[in-house]
Amino acid sequence: MSRKRKRNAFNAGELNLTAMIDVAFQLLAFFIITVRPVDVMATLTVYRPSPVDITTPVSQPPMVRIQILPDGLAINDRDVTAAELNVLLLELAKIDKVQTVLLLCADAAPHKRLVEVLDTCAKVGLSNLSVVSAAGK
Repeated sequence: MSRKRKRNAFNAGELNLTAMIDVAFQLLAFFIITVRPVDVMATLTVYRPSPVDITTPVSQPPMVRIQILPDGLAINDRDVTAAELNVLLLELAKIDKVQTVLLLCADAAPHKRLVEVLDTCAKVGLSNLSVVSAAGK
């Protein structure tokens, strides 16, 4: 005895998605128009440094400029040889090892000379270096 299943004559109807999509876009437009943006600048926490005592002057050492030129070297606009530069940088490192050294490298200067100056600075212990390309010098 086998049982036969009854077949339902139930037809699944079609669902019209056009109206649902229209409602979704209208809700999206409503929320975009009515949202109020959060003012980020008003909620930032800023830590300000304490005021500096005006009676004590803050002195910063002058910056040392080393120019790497096509025909030689110059330190603070004074022409020097590589040996003189080595001695001057050694003296500078004895005074202040965190002194800022600005290396102005001319376009036509050989790359080897820049590397030699960087090596000299590293050898004497100067580490606060800035290399700048000085076009046209």
